[in-house]
Amino acid sequence: MKIFEYTVEGISHFPLDMLRRDRCWPRRTEDALNIPIPDMTEGHFFKKRSVTLQGICPPTSERWNSFGWDVGVTKEIR
Repeated sequence: MKIFEYTVEGISHFPLDMLRRDRCWPRRTEDALNIPIPDMTEGHFFKKRSVTLQGICPPTSERWNSFGWDVGVTKEIR
């Protein structure tokens, strides 16, 4: 099975459904903590953050972009 790793960066709400759609998950605990729950303090949402993800599918960059999140370089790690 192939595993892909990539980083997404954005300012707006994290599109949680993209984890299901791209069949991916946060790489480390620190990455998971950069995915705030929608009812957290709103100031957190306007701070640029990055989340490193791993998944069994390559990212759908255009879809991430539609939510205001950019996809970095994708590596196949396995």
